[in-house]
Amino acid sequence: MEERARQLLLLTAVAGVGAAFGALSTAAVFSFLSRAKRREGYVRKLLESNGGAGGPHAERLLGAGKTGPGARLHDSSDLLSDEVVAEQLTRNIQFFGVESQKKVTESFVVVIGLGGVGSHAASMLLRSGVGRLLLVDFDQVSLSSLNRHAVATREDVGTPKAYCLKKHFSLIYPECQIEARVQLYDSSAEDEILSGQPDFVLDCIDNIDTKVSLLAACVRRGLRVLSAMGAGARADPTRIRVADLRESSNDPLSRAVRYRLKKDHGIEGGIPVVFSMEKPKAKLLPFQGSKEEETPSDYQIVPGFRVRIIPVLGTIPAIFGQVMASYVVTQLAQLDFQTEPIVNLDLDHYRILHHRLLEHEELIYGSAEQVLSYAAVESESNPSQKVLHETPLRPMGLVRPRGG
Repeated sequence: MEERARQLLLLTAVAGVGAAFGALSTAAVFSFLSRAKRREGYVRKLLESNGGAGGPHAERLLGAGKTGPGARLHDSSDLLSDEVVAEQLTRNIQFFGVESQKKVTESFVVVIGLGGVGSHAASMLLRSGVGRLLLVDFDQVSLSSLNRHAVATREDVGTPKAYCLKKHFSLIYPECQIEARVQLYDSSAEDEILSGQPDFVLDCIDNIDTKVSLLAACVRRGLRVLSAMGAGARADPTRIRVADLRESSNDPLSRAVRYRLKKDHGIEGGIPVVFSMEKPKAKLLPFQGSKEEETPSDYQIVPGFRVRIIPVLGTIPAIFGQVMASYVVTQLAQLDFQTEPIVNLDLDHYRILHHRLLEHEELIYGSAEQVLSYAAVESESNPSQKVLHETPLRPMGLVRPRGG
């Protein structure tokens, strides 16, 4: 009888545990379904805001139905209150904290130039939760650019780079407000592109005239800007640095931009740049026209833009873009860090340092000739030194052999 009672008690306990577990599991399932339902509602709002226009990835987003690219669903100041967004950015929130991540989601960043560097920078800004992006580039995706572009596929070849990014970005973070402009930046477009007080501007342009014009405009307007220098013809990822434009070295683009900013605008520094300390490993490829009488200017899409091609290892522009995004996001989140000083000592620098050390030594002890003359006079005037003086000199190793 007692054994029967114990069995009934055990069965009751097991049933109770199972019921509790079932309740918890049911709550978890309902929570998941609730979040999934809310997500479906967000996507349907996205669909409605685009007039019902479908896209190739609609089934992936809705399971059924269609959607279109990147409409603004939430005010950027309220993004983290959305459960789906908060979970998507949970690793950033764990790293920065809620308040710092909120500064990122409330920020507005302009990215100009959406090639190998700019596309990767914009992609990671989006994935980091930046709430508003303005993407600017006049060019189209080419087949040869797929070795370094962040998101473009063969289906995107021939489409504007700005529209390509917006299309893909809307599938990653549809809550972000994205504006895509197929436009060449120049002085006439300054007010249109730089208005609205962006929190940061990313210069990913590879044309000197346009680059200098943009940087000068940002300095004049008091906008924070980060500029990418030459990423082509490099291969060493360990040589990439972030520093003031005045400190960049081994980079022809940095040198040209420095000269033009000082000459045309009186700007000598104060602009952070991403650059490689590695000397370029390749040169511009020779121009090859279809006819003998043709010149490079005949192939210019835009006057003043380079026609000859520089070889590019796709990984380096990608790293440049990732570095830019990391720098900007940490600045927006107000995360303090100290960059390492730029030290670039090649053989010529060591020769200069050695020469300066010799000069300093001569000021204190005299030249080598003066030291030898002094030793000779001392040995003649002091007979006890003659034995040492007459002893043949021989080189001595700095390290004595064992047992010596």
